[in-house]
Formats: sequence, structure tokens, C-alpha cells
Amino acid sequence: MDWHALTLSCALPVLLACGGHGPEPLPTVEIPSESPPPEQPPSALTWVTVPPSEPRLQYTGRVDVSAASAVFSYSGVSLKVRFRGDALELLLNEQGPDDRTTTNYYQVTLDEQAPVKLAVRASQTVYEIGRNLPLGEHTVELIKLTESDVGRSELRGLRIHGELLDPPARPSSRIEFIGDSITCGYGNEVSIPASGNPGTGFHSVNQNITRAYGALTARTLGAEAVMVCNSGRGIFRNNSGETANTVPHIYNRVLPNQDTPHWDFTRAPPDHVVLNLGTNDFYPGTPSAPLFQAAYEDFVTRLRSQYPQARIICAVGPMLSDEYPAGQFHWSTLQSWVSSLVKGFNDRGDARVHYLAFTPQSAPYGEDWHPSAATHEAMATRLTEFIRSLK
Repeated sequence: MDWHALTLSCALPVLLACGGHGPEPLPTVEIPSESPPPEQPPSALTWVTVPPSEPRLQYTGRVDVSAASAVFSYSGVSLKVRFRGDALELLLNEQGPDDRTTTNYYQVTLDEQAPVKLAVRASQTVYEIGRNLPLGEHTVELIKLTESDVGRSELRGLRIHGELLDPPARPSSRIEFIGDSITCGYGNEVSIPASGNPGTGFHSVNQNITRAYGALTARTLGAEAVMVCNSGRGIFRNNSGETANTVPHIYNRVLPNQDTPHWDFTRAPPDHVVLNLGTNDFYPGTPSAPLFQAAYEDFVTRLRSQYPQARIICAVGPMLSDEYPAGQFHWSTLQSWVSSLVKGFNDRGDARVHYLAFTPQSAPYGEDWHPSAATHEAMATRLTEFIRSLK
């Protein structure tokens, strides 16, 4: 079912939007337990405020956590909460502009029910994620669907009608995806045929990181996905032609548009790193080969120093072509440069650096000729098979 985005602010059953413009209420489910604890009647429950620094809140991705707030902006940042009770509220300060192209959206999943999309507003600070739930244990997952340029968010805590429990166990493996708009899932919620015009411009409602190739791959492999991606950025230069604020320049930041705080790379290092950059470097035309190759090699060397045991997959994305612009051969050029760089690492004794080229895309397209959900699924299948072959 293709649900509209919804804003949660009224005391109705599970994830029902106000005003009658949202989806029908989701069915509630009983969570079985081999030895269920004695349940308190609803009248015996109390509202408990959970601060964002509470250790039992399970964050994934780059988050700046303090006693007062948890600030984040990257797409794919997630929060898992497990509690016993019958209601949960999210306390969130949204800092995005909040219009059709720049509203932040989240995916909310309650227990085993189908996920719904939540639009967050600067004018609203309390979101009733669950109301009148069956009394018992529940798990809620919140995933930021939209990227950093849409705006950052500030979690101020949670309110639980009941008690907070330990979070579910994390997956045993982790994949970090470093990339640009392709990795972010730019415009992947629309499907534009070859006869249509994909030049629509960006609309945040059509961006969904959970349907992008990285999240799909991690889900199939049972791995945790960490996204470090931002539209328009390259490895040597951005699509604007500037060589400042490329991915290597912002990579150490928790928030890509803010110089501090810096990320602690000793925290939860990944087993695999998928580096999918280079498309934006070619947008203004073919870049200088020595400058591009030096920037790429330096960044992979840096990744290796930070993650000594990880497999690093240097990928070439599906958006470049040898047919357009005429006579430029961007696709073949980028493949040649990246594959030769990977061979250089291998020849110097690092066998855990790998090369992968995705198949060039075809219609249907997402917004602005970006990969559609169908293309992302094909990319995920290719990447999943490749990672499995490395074991």
C-alpha cells in the first residue's frame, strides 16, 4: 500500500494520522513470550521520560549524543526502542525548513507491523508514535529517510507509558556505505518511464533510504547499515566544480554541514565499506586524471588506516554513460581509473580492497535521472552476491 506521509499528533490508536488524511489504523499484534511477566493494569502505569543519553536507546549511524539531545542529519540514522507498556511519545525538535521539497521524513515500524512514513514539522515537538497499544512488550524503530541537506533533527527524549527495556540485539556484522545522492536514494520513490521527463527537481517526500541499494543489501545479509552520504559531493570535486567540502573533507564529521563534533572511528568499525563516489566529479566534465586518482587513493588509504580489517569495495555507480555527453566516455574512464587504483592496492599487498562496477541504469528513472527503486533493487542484488563471494 502506498501510504501518504503523516504527522502524528492526536491520541488515536496506533499510527493513525489526524484529520483523516493518513492510512487506516494498522492492526495490533500480540508479542508472544515464553514467560510473560505479570502485567499491570493500565491505571497502574506511569509516564516515564527517557533522556536521549539513556544507554538502552539503540542508535545506529552518526549521532551526537549528550544529556540534553541527540542530534543527527544523515539519512539512515536509526533509533530502536523496546519497552513494556501501552504508549510511546517521541520528543523531537525539527530544524528543517518544512516545505514540499525539504520536509524530513522518517519510517516508523511498530513491532512486526508494516512501516509507515512520518513527516516531522518545526511547529511540532511531540509525536504520539503508539497509543492504546496492547499492554505488553513493544519494539519501535525510527529511521531517517531523508538526507542531511533536508535538515538536521534533535531528539530530546521519549515518553513511555510503562517502562523502558533493554534493546534488541544488534546484527553481528556492519556495512558502511559512503556515497552521494545515489547512496542516499535521491528520488527513488517515483518511477518515470523513458517517455517521461525525469527532470523534476528534488522532493524529499520521494527519497527513501530504506529502498536504496545499501539498506536493501544490508537487510538481505542481516547486517547493520551505516550511511555516510550526501547529494552533489564527489571525491575530488563536487558537482558544482568546487574542490572544498568533498566527501573526504567532511568524512570525519558527525554532521556533514558542521565542522564539529568529529566522529569516533573506534566505535563499532564496519566489516565492509562500500565506497560509491565519482559520479559528481564528472558532472562538470572529465576531471584531471592525476588529481582525481590522487584524491581517491588518499581516501582509500585513510579508510584502511581507520578500518584495518574491513573489506573496502570501490564501486562505480550506474548513472554515468559512454553515450552522454557525446564523446566523453565518462563510464569507461571512471571504471578504468578506479579499477587501476584497486589493482595498485592489491599489488602492494592489500587484498582486501575490491572493485565493483554496477550496470548502467535504464528506465524507469527516479527524480533527475537518478536510479529508481527498481534499479536500486538490481544494484542490491549485484552487491549482495559480490559480498557473499568475498567470504
